[in-house]
Amino acid sequence: MGAVGCLAALFALFFAVLGALPLLGWVNWITTLPLALLAIVFSALSLSPDRRSPLAVFGLVAGILTLCWAVFRLAVGGGVL
Repeated sequence: MGAVGCLAALFALFFAVLGALPLLGWVNWITTLPLALLAIVFSALSLSPDRRSPLAVFGLVAGILTLCWAVFRLAVGGGVL
């Protein structure tokens, strides 16, 4: 599950960079936000106190940062741009 969360976070990060271009803010709504949320959920589910997978930790941190960036980007663009 940690690898799935990491992969979802990487895809979300790719689409967040793509959504940072002018007039492509809708990409954040369609792909970045759902993928970042999935990355957070999958990574958080795979973390356990007895073993911490580096992929799960990366997926969790990258998902949270990508989600924050996408929300910030949508707030600056008025939710559309």
